[in-house]
Amino acid sequence: MHVLAGLTIEDWASIVAILGGVFGVVGLIIKMTSIMNRLENSINTLNSTLHNLVNDNRDIKLRLNRVEDRFEEHIGEAKVRNQKIKALEHEVFGRSENE
Repeated sequence: MHVLAGLTIEDWASIVAILGGVFGVVGLIIKMTSIMNRLENSINTLNSTLHNLVNDNRDIKLRLNRVEDRFEEHIGEAKVRNQKIKALEHEVFGRSENE
């Protein structure tokens, strides 16, 4: 039986196996931590992108509402102009509104 530093080969094999297992678990924890960090970063990026999309959508809705309001104003103004034109035609040319 061989003895090295007061331990037998079986004792050294046990120590190496235990250390290998401990380092394997530590390596696995580090790898899982790295994966979790990347996943967290991806989720944060996705959250930021969604937040920006919601803000963009809100801005587009506001702009669309303003455009719709302006369009309706133009329609109202056009109706008034058309009525004035018809009244002037009637007055100048003696046309009735049915023509």
